[in-house]
Amino acid sequence: MKHILIWCIIWNFGMTLGYAQRHEIGVIVGGVNYIGEVGNTQYFNPKNLGYGIIYKRNFTQRVSLRAQFTTGKFSANDRNATDLERLNRNFSFSNSYTALGVGVEVNYVPLKIGEFDLSWTPYLHAGIQRLVTDDLYFAPFEDDARSLGKAITMSIPFGAGVKFNLGQYWVVAAEVQPQITFSDNLDGSFPNVDKQPLAQKFSTSLSSDWLVFTGISITYAFGDLPCCRE
Repeated sequence: MKHILIWCIIWNFGMTLGYAQRHEIGVIVGGVNYIGEVGNTQYFNPKNLGYGIIYKRNFTQRVSLRAQFTTGKFSANDRNATDLERLNRNFSFSNSYTALGVGVEVNYVPLKIGEFDLSWTPYLHAGIQRLVTDDLYFAPFEDDARSLGKAITMSIPFGAGVKFNLGQYWVVAAEVQPQITFSDNLDGSFPNVDKQPLAQKFSTSLSSDWLVFTGISITYAFGDLPCCRE
């Protein structure tokens, strides 16, 4: 009897989740900047375009699983630095990336998706991504980075934002998404000398490079109505 009761509770919980889940799919677009050994050291300086698609599965009004695929470019030039050593060095690079990742999103207050009333909430998010970039290096006596091909690494994106439920089906969000990468060579400062023995190495390797995405997403909500009742 006890086992039957347990299975009934599990089945009922699963059915509750099934009817509570609601999906969102849409686009995300914004500006990208890098933080590392080349160029200025501003944390938020969105200068290059990044964009992609985003999917969310809302388990409750406050907790969602999110997946996203993004692509874009990032670049830097020592001429924009304030550090005298970087200004005299005058290095520059341009890189591209694609990222595929998953994460968790937590709303500060419940967001009533599926209702006509306007509602909004701040939120936090964190996850992990597979990051593909160009494998850069600086040849001797050259100021512009070259590419050796592609390099694959991982990154940990996290951040905060604010979202608005517009009508019954649309959600608009603005967020800042810094991500620490597991690479110190997004800028060509810590190259693979096995592939290119003459490459210049000027990174201290004390910290990894960062990417920062600042932008907005627009998603269309669909699925069971009403959504995600606690």
